[in-house]
Amino acid sequence: MKYLHEYRDNTLIKALVKAIHSQLTRPWVLMEVCGGQTHNIVKYALDQLLPPELQLVHGPGCPVCVTAPEIIDQAIQIAQRSDIIFCTFGDMLRVPGSEQSLQFAKIQGADVRMVYSPLDAISIAHNNLFLQLHLALIVLI
Repeated sequence: MKYLHEYRDNTLIKALVKAIHSQLTRPWVLMEVCGGQTHNIVKYALDQLLPPELQLVHGPGCPVCVTAPEIIDQAIQIAQRSDIIFCTFGDMLRVPGSEQSLQFAKIQGADVRMVYSPLDAISIAHNNLFLQLHLALIVLI
C-alpha cells in the first residue's frame, strides 16, 4: 500500500504534531465520522498526542458502518422502479441489504448512479427533467 510506511514514521509523526501545535490559535472541536478513524485514533493513541485545544468528538459512524440492512432494502425497492434514477455515494453501492446491494440492483437493470456530491444529483435531475423522471437521492453523511 502506497504511503503505509509514512504513517508509521515516528519522526514524521512528531513533526506533524509539532505543526498542529504551532497552527492552533484557538480551541477547535473536530468530529471524526468514520468508526474506522476513531478506532485507529484510539488504538495508536493519536488523540493523546494532540494539544488540549484540539478536542476530538467521536461521530455516529459513516453510512457504511451504521446503515441497517432494512434501509438498504428500502433503497433497492425504490431504485428498482422504472421511473427512478437512484443516486448515491460510491461507498454505499456495495453495502449489503438482507439479500443484495444497490450495486447488484444496478447490474440487474436498476438505474443506480454514483455521485460525488449532492450537486451531481441535482445535475442529473436537471438533465432528466424532460423525461419526467423522479430522482431519489440518498445523501448519507
